[in-house]
Amino acid sequence: MNTAIIRSDWVGRVIDGRFALLQWLGGSAWGSVFLTELQQGDRSQKAAIKLIPADARDAEAQISCWTMTTNLSHPHLMRLFYAGRCQVDSAPQLYAVTEYSEEILSQILQDRPLTPTETREMLGLVLDALSYLHGEGFVHGNLKPSNILVVDDKLKLSSDNLHVAGKLGKHSSALGVYDAPETATGNISPAADIWSLGVTLVETLTGHPPVWDRSTHREPIVPESIPQPFADIVRKCLRLDPAHRCTLSDLNALLELAPALPNPASKTIGRTVSVKLRMTALIAAVLVLLAVIAVLQLRSRQTEPSSPTEKQQPVPAGSTLPPQAPSPGIQSSKGAAVKSVV
Repeated sequence: MNTAIIRSDWVGRVIDGRFALLQWLGGSAWGSVFLTELQQGDRSQKAAIKLIPADARDAEAQISCWTMTTNLSHPHLMRLFYAGRCQVDSAPQLYAVTEYSEEILSQILQDRPLTPTETREMLGLVLDALSYLHGEGFVHGNLKPSNILVVDDKLKLSSDNLHVAGKLGKHSSALGVYDAPETATGNISPAADIWSLGVTLVETLTGHPPVWDRSTHREPIVPESIPQPFADIVRKCLRLDPAHRCTLSDLNALLELAPALPNPASKTIGRTVSVKLRMTALIAAVLVLLAVIAVLQLRSRQTEPSSPTEKQQPVPAGSTLPPQAPSPGIQSSKGAAVKSVV
């Protein structure tokens, strides 16, 4: 299905009678994501809605997995509110409504890599979310910077493409560096998330994923610039044999044993990566304040009394002023004539 056509033609449609497609946010040949609104009691909030063709392979497995995902709840996992079926222009679709993220880690990495301290903080939160998922019988299966998001200053993992552990996932010929070697056969296990995490760590610290040629059957090249303890963690994550990769428990132990990094960081990684949003709001507030000051100054100048244009000639001693007819103008409070200003 042509996502360009979806983007231009589907905005304004209403899904399942309650989710309006307000803006196209992105997508691929597999599906598209739109901005929508979610009604929560008396208030509404922004949400994201993902649409995929219902006739796609594994559509039944996808809707089943989405339904189970709605029961998951973790502070660092995107909430999936609703999932179901719909039709758009007589085309059957599956949809999933999730939280809306203000920013994505991949966007931040376009500007700069994270510092070691920021990376350590991010890694701890991701490990916490992955431990929860694996404990609930799920595999993320698509861990990478574009699926690490920020919601209300809090880092969260995406939840719209999870897999049930022990079941075969989608087989794709377009596998990338984030996909573990064994996923080529459709085998997606918790060890696949460990591989993806290793690739994500390299990109987080350098701005680029590691170099890896799947056809060589060799492990990815870990850049020498990566500091400890991340260099050891990455190497243990990127082992070709999933049985030889480290576990989430191993990673937590490595982080606990590693000395604290001296570089100061914010209390939450979300505050670090959403700084651009805060700067935009600050600039807007400053511009409004300057506009108010300019208006007040203009009004103050308009209300200042005009200085006299003619100087009064001195009166010689002993002389008297001849009587004068009052000149037209506005009378002051003391009855003296004030010359009109045109």
